[in-house]
Amino acid sequence: MQDDETGTRSADGDGRSAGGFGASGAPQDASASGAPQDASASGAPQDASASGAPQDASTSGAPQDVSGPGGTGGGGLAAPGGYSAGASPAQGGAVASRRHRRGRIAVYALVVIMAAGLGAAATVGLNGGQAATTGVSSQQVPGPRNDAGSTRGGSLNEASVAAKVEPGVVDIDAAIEYSGGTSSEGTGMVISADGLVLTNNHVIDGSESIKVTLTSSGKVYQTTVLGYDSTHDVALLQLNGASRLKAVLIGNSAQVTLGTPVLAMGNAEGQGGRPAIAEGIINSLDKTISPTDESTGTTETLHGMLQTDADIVSGDSGGPLANSAGQVIGMDTANASSSQGPSSVLGFAIPINAALSVAHQIAAGQASATVQIGLPGFLGVLVPPGSNSSPQQQAQQQRKQIQQQQQGNGPGGVGGSPGNGHGNGQAPQNTGCTDDDADTTVPSSVAPAGSGALVDGVLCGTAASGAGLVSGDVITAINGQAVTSPTSLTVMMSASRPGSRVKLSWETIGGQKKTTLVTLTAAPAR
Repeated sequence: MQDDETGTRSADGDGRSAGGFGASGAPQDASASGAPQDASASGAPQDASASGAPQDASTSGAPQDVSGPGGTGGGGLAAPGGYSAGASPAQGGAVASRRHRRGRIAVYALVVIMAAGLGAAATVGLNGGQAATTGVSSQQVPGPRNDAGSTRGGSLNEASVAAKVEPGVVDIDAAIEYSGGTSSEGTGMVISADGLVLTNNHVIDGSESIKVTLTSSGKVYQTTVLGYDSTHDVALLQLNGASRLKAVLIGNSAQVTLGTPVLAMGNAEGQGGRPAIAEGIINSLDKTISPTDESTGTTETLHGMLQTDADIVSGDSGGPLANSAGQVIGMDTANASSSQGPSSVLGFAIPINAALSVAHQIAAGQASATVQIGLPGFLGVLVPPGSNSSPQQQAQQQRKQIQQQQQGNGPGGVGGSPGNGHGNGQAPQNTGCTDDDADTTVPSSVAPAGSGALVDGVLCGTAASGAGLVSGDVITAINGQAVTSPTSLTVMMSASRPGSRVKLSWETIGGQKKTTLVTLTAAPAR
């Protein structure tokens, strides 16, 4: 059980201990026979909906991330802050932990989440499709090793496993850009002596500045984001100036079998220090899940997951799931809690073979439709979702959506902007920039352009802010090529990198047409 105010757990505990020396943590089995049990008769993870199928709100018109190659794509849900008013889970279904005031504690949760209101409009990060290098070699990324751990019915010594794995575990503190000063607390694993760190993409999602602490020594490193794959939820970091580090031992997830005893380790609830541990077994293989990041609202589908009854909790994301030999066989990624009791706790990990395959591609500098090398370029405008060409209709669609949510869920809607007395999801025109990408409203006035991408808001300190764009303006062209919709803006800019100069054309609320050269900055990871 966790305390919502501080993120610490209360005295009744949850079977986890720090450093591998607690008295509790024996693996729980859901049946008297001791056979590994799955959460449902079919073996599929349970969701909070009546049907049990993961829900997607993309059909509701919720703002979507259209940041181009390397982004989450059009299917992501958008509901800042996890459950908002009126979005309670169904009884007995998977539930998300509540958001902590001090920031984002990273773990994916299997939840049904309502569609967002305006909330965070799509942040146009102009992702790079041009050649990029990471400064490291793919040979620095290890490959799978023969699995030396116990199989079904074998034993696991918590203290021994923890002692082997802990020197390669790190705490991650990622400052979330344009979020009102929040941060994401998660876990990572050192995979090379010169400081390559493997973690989940959702741990660093939205961040540009990332601090990493070695749990064994307390030494702190600044990091470089070498690349990430949001589709497969993997990111690779470089600890700046690191050398002669102790890397985790790598196992082989292809050799994992049902009943394999495992130990999950991580920065539980973002408390830092020695990693907390939770013992369990592998009780299902090759799972497909649709987890939601409770803070960002991003939902994705992950395939081939390892399922365990080890209690993976918030903050463990990116941490090791180790076998009895102390070899890492998976990367902690998601959980599904239930009102049915401790035996219903499920954790999910990305198989280490799959995670290392992505890391190898990143280190080699091989960008793809899902792999982003380095941080993308950034224009810094907030735009509506979709491909509607009319800026006026883009605004109308957002107002309609917010009104529908307010009618169904009370003032402010679910995950939307607070009620403002206007009753139409619209606030007075904001002609300045914002430091919080969730602090946006539908512009009350829109430029008279016939087509283009409506600007819902402008982020401070970005190229768009420096150029003088404001809410209600419409971007009409990039480098002389017409912008026909918000989606087209991202597609057109997909080859841009930080430091690139582009010719930006837009029309103001008063009908004035402007063009200027802007220099793109580095975007937060997406």
